[in-house]
Amino acid sequence: PIGDMTIFFLALNSRLLLAGTNEHREVNLKDFYLGYKSLDKANDELVKEIKFLKPTNEFRFNFEKVSKRINLDIASVNSAISLNAYKGKIINGHIAVGGVAPVPLYLENTSSLLNDSPIGNDLVDSLIESAQAEISPISDIRGSEEYKRLLVTQMVRKHFLTLFPTLVSEEVLS
Repeated sequence: PIGDMTIFFLALNSRLLLAGTNEHREVNLKDFYLGYKSLDKANDELVKEIKFLKPTNEFRFNFEKVSKRINLDIASVNSAISLNAYKGKIINGHIAVGGVAPVPLYLENTSSLLNDSPIGNDLVDSLIESAQAEISPISDIRGSEEYKRLLVTQMVRKHFLTLFPTLVSEEVLS
């Protein structure tokens, strides 16, 4: 549930090509994780390819990670966002988080709020509220439920401050 690359690929809205003994099939990565240690994969299937759309000039991507140690550590929480934006408006986007559910989590409802939205503090506030409704963190060795919720809030803010520093004010941090 906290793998960095999985969160990258979820935010890219990736698809998996699974190769089995007799057939190949594609599955959305966001639908691949059925539950804790449970995958939409047969015993004879292997992941053959990971597919995502080639970025355009309007493409933006950001990844954030918090862990106990600076390098080579399992994340307490991680998050990635990808989106296409043009002239102060998001055309479409995807956001994913790890460490806040039993599986790597594509935020379906939160991602839908990105579509056709003007970039600003109001959007960031809406995304935070939606993300908080979609996550279900537990307290464990990597942090308390409250701490993980705070991290998700701060990561959503950081995504926008990093990608759109002139369109989102630092007041969003308060």
